[in-house]
Amino acid sequence: MTDNIVEDALGRVLAYLRLSGVTVGTGTTRAALRLVDETLEAGEDGLLERLMAAVPERFGLDHPEPPMLAPPVHHGSIHYARRS
Repeated sequence: MTDNIVEDALGRVLAYLRLSGVTVGTGTTRAALRLVDETLEAGEDGLLERLMAAVPERFGLDHPEPPMLAPPVHHGSIHYARRS
């Protein structure tokens, strides 16, 4: 991280919120800053991991479902004509 850990952490939280479809205004920015401050009180070690784990709950975001590893399997036939 750079010298300003709070700025980096706040930037990541705001980027996460924007990418999640949240309109980031003054109120959201202040709430994010409060979250960063509260998380930072527990120490700098693992700050980003703890912070990003707290964001969905704090801002009421749905937990994303993991993508399917493969498409669903459908059995079928391509209906070749039978030879007599």
